[in-house]
Amino acid sequence: MALSKTSGINIEGIVSLVPANINDNLLLTHLSQSDKEALIHHTGIRYRRVVNEENTSIKNLFIKGITNLLANLKWEKESIDILICVTQTPNVSIPATSCQIHGDLGFSSNTMCYDINLGCSGFVYGLHTLSALLSSLNNINARAILCCGDISTQLIQENDQTTKPIFSDAASVIAVSNNTETFSYFNLETNGSGQKAIYKEGSFMKLNGIDVFNYSLTMVPKNILNLLSFADKNIDLPNLFVLHQANKLINEAIRKKLLLSETKTPSTLYEYGNTSSASIPLTLCKHWASETPNWVLFSGFGVGFSVASALIYLNNSIHLSIIET
Repeated sequence: MALSKTSGINIEGIVSLVPANINDNLLLTHLSQSDKEALIHHTGIRYRRVVNEENTSIKNLFIKGITNLLANLKWEKESIDILICVTQTPNVSIPATSCQIHGDLGFSSNTMCYDINLGCSGFVYGLHTLSALLSSLNNINARAILCCGDISTQLIQENDQTTKPIFSDAASVIAVSNNTETFSYFNLETNGSGQKAIYKEGSFMKLNGIDVFNYSLTMVPKNILNLLSFADKNIDLPNLFVLHQANKLINEAIRKKLLLSETKTPSTLYEYGNTSSASIPLTLCKHWASETPNWVLFSGFGVGFSVASALIYLNNSIHLSIIET
């Protein structure tokens, strides 16, 4: 286990972007009506967001999110010390998406930029990276931007009825600053023997649903419990457990294994589907409504097979929004 205790972070704001174009799983071809209804019942996914232009890039979604978030927080571009992009669907492999955004938006040359190639666990890995970096900088007022997301539907064959009903396109942009009054806790793990549970073959993504379920149910509850034990916190402490939105069958199995209430494990599966590394911040945007600061537990898991959980103290004044684009 890669257990880690870092200086605290403030999540100052999150902007999540979803395409306005909606696909309905009840309108899928190659499936009977009863099969479509059963699919929605088991996955929990009715609607999926799909970009409607082949040349739409994740970079463009990130730029829209950054521009909106900086304006709402009244942060100057020159004040950003770190920019990290987490994506598995860059528009080009070279240069890094973060460097392209840096140039397009005219960030300061003092801004540290790089990409992380991760999927479903990427949001938590990104937060851990920022937490460690922010505390190491010679600036207690340092600021960072984390971009997470994928255009997953561009990796899916039109007639693939295994992956097509699950994945959506989305991006989330998160503004982060130092918090010297609290700590943040992380548990980052990998089981590379599960690398074929979700993988790319040629130009397209492949999914082994049974393996994904088994790895998730074996690793995720244990990862969360070990994190709470390391932080010396009770499972009743977090106000919310925001899980990666894999599918209803997996998320419900994890919830029941941890004996968590439905009210503490919000979902956005029905309306947005599985949005890769954007799913946790998107779900937080939809469901965070606390009037007081609270502890929240995030858990991302999937492609790799990678698992990462974080226990973060959240303010009640976070700027949160979901934008259709």
